[in-house]
This record gives sequence, structure tokens and C-alpha cells, in this order.
Amino acid sequence: MSGAASNPDRRHLLIWLVPPLLWFTVFMLIPYCMLFYYSLGSTEYMTFKPGVSAANLIRVFRAEPYLSVLLKSARIGAFTAIGATILAYPVAFCLAFHTRSARAKFVIYLLVIVPWWAAYLVKAYAWKTILGTNGIINALLLDLHLIHEPLTLILYNQFSVILTLVYIFTPFSILSIYAQLERIPTSILEASSNLGATTFETLTKIIIPLSLPGALAGAIITFALATGDFIAPALVGGPDAVMISNVVINLLGVAFDWPMAASIGIVVIGVGIALISVFQYVEHRAQARF
Repeated sequence: MSGAASNPDRRHLLIWLVPPLLWFTVFMLIPYCMLFYYSLGSTEYMTFKPGVSAANLIRVFRAEPYLSVLLKSARIGAFTAIGATILAYPVAFCLAFHTRSARAKFVIYLLVIVPWWAAYLVKAYAWKTILGTNGIINALLLDLHLIHEPLTLILYNQFSVILTLVYIFTPFSILSIYAQLERIPTSILEASSNLGATTFETLTKIIIPLSLPGALAGAIITFALATGDFIAPALVGGPDAVMISNVVINLLGVAFDWPMAASIGIVVIGVGIALISVFQYVEHRAQARF
């Protein structure tokens, strides 16, 4: 009877597994295989030629400007992840521990999500307006007589790109950290207080270690999104702020060098997998110490 009863359960399990497996195959596995296939080929007279060569992957690390732009994109992504985490943690902490009223928590939560309702392009262009020579910052500094002419160094550079990306992607970090902080039992915090621990000790020895998975998850998300962004560099970045996605767009749309663009994609995916592995190792070590 147990064997007969297990067969329907297995069939139901297979039925539930088919949609996610199909989704993964169509939207993940097949595109990755196609990306790898194109990376091994070459282009002759704007025509793709299949092949089995790692020349394009080698060019990513040896030919300019690919490696330098890739490192610059990673640096901008890292600064964005750090900035977003620094801004997100106090908000998530306040939302989790210092907002007792359900209505106040809902309002703060809503304020975090509302920026997502605006189009990405609108938010990026808004920062171009704010940082521009006729923008709010320059107008305020001129009215206060702190400067005699509009500043040009706050726009069309890496700083303006990082600032824009931090503003756009900080909500991802807030929600990720908040979800982890909400999982911390209040009994642990009460026990820490009863045992004579100070607020700082509770924060550094209990709350931060337990919230590390959420902070790392938010950092990974913001790093990946910022590193692969192409709209912010195009709107508020200058020649010094060209990122790897802008290079890929030019390779696909202008040079028609699909194999090189695919090779860059393979390298970026590899970097992402390596970072996730490192973060998981750090998270496990931190939890083991705790």
C-alpha cells in the first residue's frame, strides 16, 4: 500500500517540478549554452563563423579596452554595493526594531518601494538634472555665494554614476537586510540585555553577525546590477565612466562582433559565480564563529 500511495505523490511532485525546470531550461540553460557557443566562434565581414576557439576569451584579458573597462565596472559595482549597504542598514534596522506601529512600518516600507514605481530611465535622468550645471545643487551653491560659476566636476564622471546607482539600487539592500533582521528572535536580544550586554555589544556580537547573510545578499544583488548597468553611464557618465555593458552594446550593434560580446558575458558570469562562492564561504565562517 505504501508503494502504491507513493506513486501518486511522485507524479504530483513531477507535475510541480515541470514548470520550474522548463523555465530554467528555456530562460537559463539554453541562453547560457548559446552564449558559450557564440564565444567560441569568430566574425568575418560581419558574419558569424562557428568554431572551437578560446581566442575571444583570451582577448578579454589581454586586449584593450576590455580588461580595463571590466575592472572599472567591477570597481563601480563594488562602490555601489558598499554605499547601498551603508545607507540601507540603518533604515532596515529602524524598520525591524524601532518601528513598533504597524502603520509607521507600512509607511516606511511603502517609501522604500515607491521609487520602483518610477521608470528607471526617469530616475537616472532626474540625477542628470540635479547634478547638471543648471541643476538644484549648482543653483543652491550659487544662491549661497559659495561658488561663482556652476560646478562641472559633479557630473559626467564615475562619481555621478555611483551616486545614481546607489540611489536606484539601495531599496534592494534595504529589503534584503530587513528580511534577515526580521528573522532574529527578540528573545535573543532580551537575553543579551538581561545578561548585562550593552547596546553596542548586542549590535556587534549578535545583530550584525546574524544579519550578515542579508547584507551579503543585498551586496551581491546591487553589485551585479550596478556592474551590468548601461543606462546610468550613458546619461550621467562621461568618457571616463564607460562600463562593460556599454562596450557589449557597441560590439553587438555597431561592430557586429557577437563572439567577443559573448566572451565578455561568459567572463562576467564567471566573476559572478566566484563572488557568490566567496560570499557563501564568508557567511559560513561568520555563522560558525557565532
